[in-house]
Amino acid sequence: MKTFDFGDDDVESTREERLVGVSGYHVTSEGETLIAYGLGACIAIALWDTDSKVGALAHTLLPRQDTGLGASSGKYVDAAIQTMLREMVEAGAGYSTIEARLVGGADIFELKALGKGVGTKNVAVAREELDRLDVPIVAEATGGEHGRTVEFDTATGRLEVTTAHADDVEVL
Repeated sequence: MKTFDFGDDDVESTREERLVGVSGYHVTSEGETLIAYGLGACIAIALWDTDSKVGALAHTLLPRQDTGLGASSGKYVDAAIQTMLREMVEAGAGYSTIEARLVGGADIFELKALGKGVGTKNVAVAREELDRLDVPIVAEATGGEHGRTVEFDTATGRLEVTTAHADDVEVL
């Protein structure tokens, strides 16, 4: 099984839970729970094959990867989707049974270097890329003005979203 480790943020906390840090992603067929904390403008892209139970989670930062940047695939929405799909199929997933869930993409504050609406742009690019690759989006918790945390159980496909300043946990 291929994994991507990005610095100290992508650290396996237990055998069954794995933290996916900013600009990181992880593909698994081991039934792990993948967790991404502190999603603001970032977007978590959860992919899951309903038949093989191969799952993946990315914690992406920016919408599109320019050619030749050489940055990690998990940093950009478009590159993360393409890379995770390829690695999921290599791990035994059937391309036609993969579905997607999107979480994050809030517009909490303006980032001077990136302009306004990065969260909105991240969500738009994720939708475009998944549509282009014929991967259905089955659920979303995107936009707004509050951060989120996502826990994705790849054994069952259950995805829990905790939103800052909200009492309830949303299940997608």
